[in-house]
Amino acid sequence: GAPRKMRKAGTLNFSLKGKPYTITAFYDLTGSPQHLSVMFSDMTSGTETYAAGRYLDLDRNPNGIYELDFNLAYHPYCYYNATYECPYPPPENRLKTPIRAGERMRKQPGQPGE
Repeated sequence: GAPRKMRKAGTLNFSLKGKPYTITAFYDLTGSPQHLSVMFSDMTSGTETYAAGRYLDLDRNPNGIYELDFNLAYHPYCYYNATYECPYPPPENRLKTPIRAGERMRKQPGQPGE
């Protein structure tokens, strides 16, 4: 619920299964400007992954070329502890495709596969 001071660092273009996408990267004004955060949600959010989305961390580099490795996508701290406040992905980072890589929700007892 509390505002977080973040600044848009830029947009990252990538393709997935031949379809182009754009996602926005941010840096926290209270943290290191050398560290970029990409907050995103996708079609797995709320069913296979945390409803509020997942994050990717990137280190800034001088050439501006980044590798988006969705295998490294993780749930924010608020998934594990309700006392943490986590920013929601902005509308432009709500992907209309499933990203079936990275961290997944824990299965509850009694769910199939448990």
